[in-house]
Amino acid sequence: MKNREASADSDPGPRLSGVNHYLEKNFPDFFAEARFQVGDDDYFLYSRFGQYLARSIEANRAPRNKINRGFTVLNKLARLSAKHPVVRGMMLMGPLEHLNDAPKARCLAFKRLSPVAQGMMESLCE
Repeated sequence: MKNREASADSDPGPRLSGVNHYLEKNFPDFFAEARFQVGDDDYFLYSRFGQYLARSIEANRAPRNKINRGFTVLNKLARLSAKHPVVRGMMLMGPLEHLNDAPKARCLAFKRLSPVAQGMMESLCE
């Protein structure tokens, strides 16, 4: 019984289905291409999403509403990370790390991210 509970705690899959659905609905082209390239691995999906969002902000390629929806995805992940440490690790080593590496994206992230996500970003800066 304990083994099953431990494996359920380390697997973020079922908990991310709502966030995955939001991502697929608002970024269908990105989602389809990323799923084709990385399969069902959510860690790489959200890492690539962080890269995509950071590049879009740095190059001024996406409209503001699309960027805001990108931050909504990250805020949803941040809410999940409060309950599930696996999601927190995925956030820190994935999308937030890519946003932190891009100056414009980092500045905008501190304005648009929730306090929980901002705290994670600050921990990356230290």
